[in-house]
Formats: sequence, C-alpha cells, structure tokens
Amino acid sequence: MWHQTITFSSSHCLKLLIILQVFILSNTSDNNKITFPCHAPNGSPGVCLYYNECANLTDWRIQNNIHDADDVKKMLCGNDEIHLCCNRTNYYFPDTNYITQLNPKGLEILNAVECNRLSGDRVSNGKAATLGQYPFMALLKYNRDGGQFLCGGTLITSLFVLTAAHCITQDLSSVRLGEHDTSTDVDCVGSIRLCLPKTEEYEIAQIFRHPYYSLRRLTHDVALLKLKTEVITQVHIKPICLPISQLVYDHSNTIRHYDIAGWGRTESNEKSNVLQHAKIRHRAREDCQKVFSPRGVNITLDHICAGGENEIDTCKGDSGGPLFATVPFKLFNNLIIRRQVQFGIVSFGITGCGGKNVSSAAYSNLMKYMPWLTEIIGNNT
Repeated sequence: MWHQTITFSSSHCLKLLIILQVFILSNTSDNNKITFPCHAPNGSPGVCLYYNECANLTDWRIQNNIHDADDVKKMLCGNDEIHLCCNRTNYYFPDTNYITQLNPKGLEILNAVECNRLSGDRVSNGKAATLGQYPFMALLKYNRDGGQFLCGGTLITSLFVLTAAHCITQDLSSVRLGEHDTSTDVDCVGSIRLCLPKTEEYEIAQIFRHPYYSLRRLTHDVALLKLKTEVITQVHIKPICLPISQLVYDHSNTIRHYDIAGWGRTESNEKSNVLQHAKIRHRAREDCQKVFSPRGVNITLDHICAGGENEIDTCKGDSGGPLFATVPFKLFNNLIIRRQVQFGIVSFGITGCGGKNVSSAAYSNLMKYMPWLTEIIGNNT
C-alpha cells in the first residue's frame, strides 16, 4: 500500500490502431453529427463528436492512455461506433480558459475555502516537519494487523479528503486529521511544552474513485473521500489550496521544485512516526518514461515526474499524499497572494525508494483531474 511497485509487461498499441481503423473504415459513410455532452476516460467533460472532428487519433490515444478494445469502447458515445467522447483540446486546455473547464458549483465551493496560509519555515531535505507546519495532511486508517495507517491524503474542503485510488480498500475505515507524531497522544515541542490540540478522526460517508482508474496500467490514480461530519478549521487542521485560478495555471509550467510530506519509510526502511518533508526536483516526463516503460507503464499527461535526486523520494506509506509547491494563487487589490498549492498525488515508484540507484517517481497530475474533482464536490456537497 503506497507508492506502488511496477512488475507487469507492456501493452500492444498497434492492436488499438487496427481496432480504430476497423471502426472508422466500416462506418465512413455516416457523418451525422451528435453533439451531446459526455465524459471522456480521463473523467473530464467532453462532447460526443464524429471521429474526424476529434483531435489527431495518435494524440487522442496517448492523451487518454488508450491500450486495447475495452479502452476504445469507453470513448464511444451515441448509438454507433464512430462517435467519440472528445475534449476538443488536450488536458491542459491550451486554447481555452482553464477555469471554464471546471464545474461551476464545485469551483464556487473551493473558492470559498480558506486554505492554508504559508508558514515562515522552509522545507528541508528529508527532515521532520515543524509542529503544525502542514495542517492539511491526513492519515488513512485501516482495520488490519501490522499497521493502521498505510496511506496519506490531504484535506481540501470541510467535507472532502483527496488521496490515491490505489489506497481504497475494503478495510479503509476512517481519516485522521491534525496528526504530527503517531507515537504520542498529544503533540508538543520545547521546554515550555507548546502543544497542538488532539488529533481528530472522521468516519467516511462516501468514496469516489476515478471511474477509469486502472491498477494494471497505473493510471487515473485519484480518489475523493467524503466525510460523515464537517471538519472545523483549527490551528492544526486546515485545507490545502488547489489549482483553481488562472494565475496558478499560468505559473504551473514554471515550477522547478516541489515539496512532499508524509509518514512513509525513512532511509533506514523504518516507518516514521513523525511527519517528514522534503523538496524534490520537477523532472521531464521522458525521465520517468525511461524508467517505467520497460515495466509496461506509459507515462502520459496523467502523471507528473519528480524526484530522483540526493536520494530523496516519497516512499512506502506516503501514497495518496501531496506533491505541492508555493506559487502565485490569487490577486487581491492588485497584490499577488502566494499559497502552497497541491499539484500531484503520490502514486507509484520503484522498489527501494530513495536509494542510490532509484530514479524519479510518478505522481497523479491533479490539474488534469480538476474537472472531475470539481464535479464530484459540486454534486455532493
């Protein structure tokens, strides 16, 4: 349960292209347009279009991580086999306003969230976090022997926690918020005993796993947990900011380093009781593709590639936790407000995370999933 390990063989994309050509060539005489809304396999809103109105089929296949006939069927819409659910543009919406792709009600809810303000401390390499430094961090609790807390997550509204889809199991029982050191009932620091309030645990009312999550292909590794009761903001419990502004979008391609935090295993392969944090480098997707392609995993716009430097990495137990960065968030009276914004979710890497011969890890690319996420929040709050 983590930061998954990759062991399976590659898929045959040639088979897909043959299937697509069979679909297209057998139906080219019918060019009746269907224009009703639909959802593409990436979970984002799309439009049901005749196949030749969709993007270049090769790009379309890569963007939607299409591998075989079953994946093709997920793209079909209407009552035939020549209409596809398309986004018109790629996941980053280069020809449109980013905000227009988000669910209006969900966006309104997120805009009303008073997400975490910056603290004065800077993140360091693989060190214990300052008491209460990351009040958005969540621990997922499981009913099983050998460890209760096996995944992480982030509080994003008073009702929702964001995590990885592969963290969802039948024995997932609750979410703990406000934790710093799992070995103590009350977290304190210093000779004057500066302490945080006690942690709080919340039962899960509903689980929303991305509809096209695939453990075999390690794609769409995103899930939302709706809590049974609303979370009250406190000094040690506050939501993290999400990429919900055009300003964040405009700066997303300039990020050179991300921050990570979690209770995963340390360099000595022992699980940490104290919340750890580090800074890791943003890397090109090609770097991750070189590592994971031989293991049958295709790195696409689904993923952010980061890490693999100075033996710093997310590890076992960090799954579902955040990849975040400090960026311009909103304008207020012509002043730029900066916030820690979550851009990714810990998804998978290679066994031996943080070792000398271990390269970058892959994170679910949250900006790609914001249309789906805002829709879930908007329809279920």
